[in-house]
Amino acid sequence: MSLFACTLLVSLGACVFIVLTEQLHGQFTFDHVDGVQKFHTTPVPRIGGAGVYLGLVAAWSLARENVHDTLEPMLIAGLPALVMGLAEDVTRRVSVRARLVATMASGVLICLVTGSALDHVDVPLVDDVLALPTMAVIFTAFAIAGLANSINLIDGFNGLAGGTLAGCSAALSVLAAAVGDTELAYAAALLATATAGFWLVNFPFGKIFLGDGGAYFGGFALAWIAVELPMRNPAVSPWESLLVCAYPVIETLYSILRRAFTRQSPGAPDARHLHSLLMTCWVAQRVPGWPRWAQHALVSLPLWVLAAGPALLGLGLAHHPTEHLVMAFAGVFAVYHLIYRGLSCRLNTHPAVVRQHP
Repeated sequence: MSLFACTLLVSLGACVFIVLTEQLHGQFTFDHVDGVQKFHTTPVPRIGGAGVYLGLVAAWSLARENVHDTLEPMLIAGLPALVMGLAEDVTRRVSVRARLVATMASGVLICLVTGSALDHVDVPLVDDVLALPTMAVIFTAFAIAGLANSINLIDGFNGLAGGTLAGCSAALSVLAAAVGDTELAYAAALLATATAGFWLVNFPFGKIFLGDGGAYFGGFALAWIAVELPMRNPAVSPWESLLVCAYPVIETLYSILRRAFTRQSPGAPDARHLHSLLMTCWVAQRVPGWPRWAQHALVSLPLWVLAAGPALLGLGLAHHPTEHLVMAFAGVFAVYHLIYRGLSCRLNTHPAVVRQHP
């Protein structure tokens, strides 16, 4: 059996097992159906991240030496993010700050274990600061924690977070393979494969969610590969990695800016994310008679396209000047803004739709 088939089957099998035994652990692992960001109507296990992690552990145990050595620090350093996320999934008592600190700890830990950190972003003055090893580690930890929380932010509809995580990982794998970094290409492809095992249970029926543990660990792993790729391969710009991961990153940046303009806490939950507006203002209005699981799955389809666009740009603009990559990222941000504003204006014009779909 191939390494990828084993990874997929272990992840898939673990997620299926969680679903089949949900009555035994549901009192601890079921997601709530109430809350401003909740659109599902039936309790669902939210520990799908355990399946993703186990799939990667299986890959690590079977991989040849170089790939084994690339996966090992990721699996070890990702434990704080995974464990703290799973603790929130089960107890629902772990604060946002504690989870943020855990993901940052994972970022610091992998820098220390591998001896690598993001020491340049091709921006004058910023690169001068990042030339200091301590600042590079701090910046890397913040960047990793930010992307980990970005994946958690979009984990709201069937297939959305899993599909995005798998797609971004696959794109990074292609970038790594293009510059001859076979070990990192394998690591990224295995992350995509392990995530695909979860995705097959999550989409389209939403039988399991990634949860905080899965989102934080998956986001951490994706972020580390995105950091390590340009650090190991000078021909790759950090902006290429950023473009590949643009959709979840922009969702987070936009949410922070939006809440700042309305004087809300950056961590305050709300139902004004792009995926929430897409459900309320478009899907629920176009196909009101569809089952809720089908509506949720439909939300993910256009957002996968939105995630794939900048990822393909990142691949297409490989080896281009930094200025081109920066302009491409700004263009993607502008497209996101226009889509968001269009849906937001529709929500403001027809506020009753919010009451129809709490």
